[in-house]
Amino acid sequence: MNSGDSPTVSPAGFPSPVFRNTLTQKTELLSPRIPGEVTMYVCGVTVYDDCHLGHARSQTVFDLLHRLLLRLGYRVRYVRNITDIDDKIIRKAQETGRTITEITDIYIDSFQRDMRRLGILPPDKEPRATLYLDPMIRLIGTLLDKGFAYKKGNDVYFRVRKYGAYGELSHQKLDELQSGARIAADEEKEDPLDFALWKGAKTGEPSYPAFFGEGRPGWHIECSAMSLSELGETIDIHGGGMDLMFPHHENERAQSESATGKRFVGIWIHNGFVTLNEEKMSKSLGNIFRIRTFFETSPFPEGVTREWLRAFLLSTHYASPVDLTDENLAHAKNALDSLYLFKDRLDSMFGEAREGPMTQEFLAALCHDMDTPVAFRILHEAKNTLNPLLGALGDVEEDRLSDVRALFEVAKKTLGILTLPASEWIYGKGEKTGRAESLPPEEVDRLVLEREKARREKDYARADAIRERLKKAGYLLEDNPGGLPRIRKI
Repeated sequence: MNSGDSPTVSPAGFPSPVFRNTLTQKTELLSPRIPGEVTMYVCGVTVYDDCHLGHARSQTVFDLLHRLLLRLGYRVRYVRNITDIDDKIIRKAQETGRTITEITDIYIDSFQRDMRRLGILPPDKEPRATLYLDPMIRLIGTLLDKGFAYKKGNDVYFRVRKYGAYGELSHQKLDELQSGARIAADEEKEDPLDFALWKGAKTGEPSYPAFFGEGRPGWHIECSAMSLSELGETIDIHGGGMDLMFPHHENERAQSESATGKRFVGIWIHNGFVTLNEEKMSKSLGNIFRIRTFFETSPFPEGVTREWLRAFLLSTHYASPVDLTDENLAHAKNALDSLYLFKDRLDSMFGEAREGPMTQEFLAALCHDMDTPVAFRILHEAKNTLNPLLGALGDVEEDRLSDVRALFEVAKKTLGILTLPASEWIYGKGEKTGRAESLPPEEVDRLVLEREKARREKDYARADAIRERLKKAGYLLEDNPGGLPRIRKI
């Protein structure tokens, strides 16, 4: 039997990952429906505005999951949708005087640009809702035939009470939901809990023909139809932000399982919010921080900014909130600075990368519900353990060096950090002084000793590179025939 056929071993031979399932509130082993292949659907964006850091967090979390599954040897069929027909899009078009197509084209381009800036791997499929109208109409027809849906006027609604498991995903009781439900003035629902599958045609809004009446789809039916069309009736992982758990994912689950009679999702995964000084970001509070703004106001080049933001977004466990403060951003940057200083020294010592205990411990942390705080701790422990041994005259066992090289390579491929040459990293706060980095005094002293070692070994290219690096940081070396060079601050 191949390793990928065992439920406890990934195709690459590493133990299968476990994730906390929002539905059961238990940590569960990933057991793909097809051995060795994982199907994953993640909610994308509704394209009516630029993306904010909440979107960045969700996409970075599921990018980590995507990368981890690939590293574990799974074939991943990853679908991330685009909602290009919705009340918010219609409202934006009306407010700006643009067509809906113009609005969606603008913000799809903006979204894709933000994903490239963040270093997000592209999904295998990125379906747009308006291209899946026929599957939506067929799905609604099935729900009508089974009695899970009904027509009222020009609208079609889902009968929530007929689906007995409603509320299980968000861990709410129907009675609790009932107390907060209401019927809008223009709705004719049987029950306040029922939600729209199809909205009848209205003047000034786009509409499409259907056998139950012209109109447009509701938001929730769109994701069910796209997921069922691209990944089948049961998918292994469904993800998104915690704000999507209810009502969106609750409704998706209800309508999909009612139509197919099968379990819709194996494991539900939801990421926590990005807060701003411990306050939830929201348009009503006026504290939305857009991805574009973060990159445009950063003192660093795009590559450095990307890793800085990714390290910050992954600094807490994905299910917990991450608080956007100057202190937390500085902590993420300082942590990366220290890793890049170590990476620079590591890269100067040629050798192969071979996975050992440190790399395996790092992977084990990620395989345990994507525990990024532990993964980062392992990186820093490796750095702190080996750094004193990498002095100008130090020797380190090759097995340990090869393991830490492999560790940094795995961190690069999973976390999406440490991807740049150390010479391109910019240290410190990135003030626009024209200098590439800021070095602490002890690092200057270490580099001087390392340069002297390189000169003794006739590695003049390395010695010149160190001299140039010190110069960029504001230190000029003046060679002294009688000993170590003199250092002059410039």
